[in-house]
Amino acid sequence: MTRRKLKTHEVEFKGRKVRVTVPENDDANALGAALKDHLSPEAVATLANAVRVQVNGRRTNPEVRRQLDWLANRLVTMLGGENAYHDLLKEAGL
Repeated sequence: MTRRKLKTHEVEFKGRKVRVTVPENDDANALGAALKDHLSPEAVATLANAVRVQVNGRRTNPEVRRQLDWLANRLVTMLGGENAYHDLLKEAGL
């Protein structure tokens, strides 16, 4: 078994320079893979819908709204876009 050398970069911490490791990105789409493994497309569409409802709610601050919007858009993209998303919502009974 060979060990790969971890990538590091230099940063300043409490007034001194230190080297920190850069985490490896084993799977660029770990969220998507996990959702596909555990949820049906209809469930992902329902989740995206619930997130979009929250984005449109009045109680979220701008940063939370931006993050929820990112998540909802990512879920819809995973499903194949807006048309697929709406078709799956119909299949899920929403």
